[in-house]
Amino acid sequence: MEVTEESKGYMLPPLSDEFLYQVIFCMEDQANAYCLDLKEGTITETVFVEDRKAIEPNRFLELPPWYPSDGFRTMEKFVSTLRNPLYRERLRHVLQSGKGVFRQFKDVLHEQPSLERLWYYYKDKEIRRRIFHWYERHDEAFRLARLGEEAPDDRPDELIREDFTLTDDAASHVDEIRKIGERLAVQLEQSGHRTDRHVAIQVREAWKEHADDRHLVALSLSGQFVAFIRYRIYPDEGMAIIRCYGVKAEFQGLGVFHFLFDSLCASLNLQGIRELIVRLAGESIKMEHMFELANPVVLTKTVSVSIPRWCDEIMELDQSAFA
Repeated sequence: MEVTEESKGYMLPPLSDEFLYQVIFCMEDQANAYCLDLKEGTITETVFVEDRKAIEPNRFLELPPWYPSDGFRTMEKFVSTLRNPLYRERLRHVLQSGKGVFRQFKDVLHEQPSLERLWYYYKDKEIRRRIFHWYERHDEAFRLARLGEEAPDDRPDELIREDFTLTDDAASHVDEIRKIGERLAVQLEQSGHRTDRHVAIQVREAWKEHADDRHLVALSLSGQFVAFIRYRIYPDEGMAIIRCYGVKAEFQGLGVFHFLFDSLCASLNLQGIRELIVRLAGESIKMEHMFELANPVVLTKTVSVSIPRWCDEIMELDQSAFA
């Protein structure tokens, strides 16, 4: 129903949190149809107001639709945003299975509470966006009030902070930290790429423990090891260096490293440490954009030079002199 001259006497109620929750609940109820009574400002099942709708058709407004196909498309969009390769592929397989998709999808998410919470956060945003567009179509004042609003932040940091705890005691997690480094080095060595083998050497060196190392460890609410940062402080220089870091495979792509890094910076700042050096290599180079807002200074760059090519194409020297 579009707003017409006949319906100008009716207005949509304010979109309060309570009313928004009611609309979302009714939209997700696939067994019943609902409409909004613009005169009373209440939601009711359509079947109970059929007679009144015939008399006052402009008084009732159908709620925005949310079909199973909308839910399925939202699941597809959510999966496409996941950076965790394990769960991304598992959920894609579920979506392609064609049988009991919604149940299977929920079962997989339930294995990882943090991921499950991200899904509900994502779905809630999609439904709210549908409701906002519905309000904008039928309420000029609401549309004007929203002009110029910034888009909501896509990083649900508050979910990450609620799902994990931090500790500086790494003694109980030495084996798990070692396994992350060993697994990463083996993957790099077996990739078949020459540059990956070079990075594997750096990983093995970085993972060697030293007496001055400190740790910040993330744990799930059940106490399960999730991720860590190993770092060293140089108080006289007022700086710290991150030596290595890692996130368990099933927790990757959830923003855990960002949470660890934020927390480490807050702690170091209280200690009077003013600079933090982060070494990026291999896949971690992709994280460089994470530091852009702080205007990071590039300290060094590491390159790999082919010795035969250097000798054959660049030096043009008689190598027999070095035999």
